[in-house]
Amino acid sequence: MWQERFYVQKAWFGLIIFWSFVRIGTAELYFAKYGINIWAFALIEIVSSPILARSSSRMAVALKYHEIRQSILWGGLTMVSFSAPDVYLLTAGRGLPWVAYGIVLLLMTVAGTASVIKLKQKVSLQASLNRVHD
Repeated sequence: MWQERFYVQKAWFGLIIFWSFVRIGTAELYFAKYGINIWAFALIEIVSSPILARSSSRMAVALKYHEIRQSILWGGLTMVSFSAPDVYLLTAGRGLPWVAYGIVLLLMTVAGTASVIKLKQKVSLQASLNRVHD
């Protein structure tokens, strides 16, 4: 079981890093023309992505074991690292069309909501599996 968790964490980390490079490419393609410094965005994205991967996995473990204070701490760090690149995009862009704000905020909301739902499902599934094995 420990080895399986290790592989899941590594896959999660790899997926987040891959997604950060997709976001950097997308920002270069669509937002650079609005004054976004792509190197600053890339730095924020690359620094925040490993923090996001680690803090979200720690939050999941804390939720699994009903450690409320730890889950709040890791959840806050997850939220900050998740939103930092988007906050930079929205604050540094000059003359961004309103639709760009809407799209970024919509993506943040959808991705955040999907993550919370998925996390709750995993925690519920793990709790039910633990009850079966007890």
